[in-house]
Amino acid sequence: MDFEPGCGDNNGNLKPEPKPTNSDPTEGGSGGPASPKPRKTVAFTAKLNICDSYPTHRGILKFANILVNEGDGYSTDTGKFTCSLAGLYHFTLYMSTYGRAQCSILKNGQRVVSAYHTNLPNNCCQVASIGSVIELTKGDHVWVNLWGPTRHDIFATEDNDTVFVGFLLR
Repeated sequence: MDFEPGCGDNNGNLKPEPKPTNSDPTEGGSGGPASPKPRKTVAFTAKLNICDSYPTHRGILKFANILVNEGDGYSTDTGKFTCSLAGLYHFTLYMSTYGRAQCSILKNGQRVVSAYHTNLPNNCCQVASIGSVIELTKGDHVWVNLWGPTRHDIFATEDNDTVFVGFLLR
């Protein structure tokens, strides 16, 4: 009697399923199991300089201290991340603040997410954060933008950091 692969014969014996073959050399070679295609790593973490604390301007907030810049996407000169590999990215801003902070993460000049942090009782320090997953194509730009009419109580010290982080998910 005929039987399907992976099913038992009339005596209860299992026949193993045949191993799939793959003749596409880009997916793991001929006849072997498929291996994932190598993916370029794109990731950055940039910190706010202590001397750039409490900004009074509107516009791009530049993070001058680079901890990681795999793929060289973040520019300390422009304060922008430039996408070199299309995909889904995750961006987060973690900011130390004593009071008012008004900022957004922008993609090509369009607001994606925003934070509006107000004055705190007893002038205590807090960490506020915003983040989002953003689909990017090659050449897209992402940055942190300050908005509002007043001084921003965003700061960095030796003990407290304000950081902008981004990385490729897939």
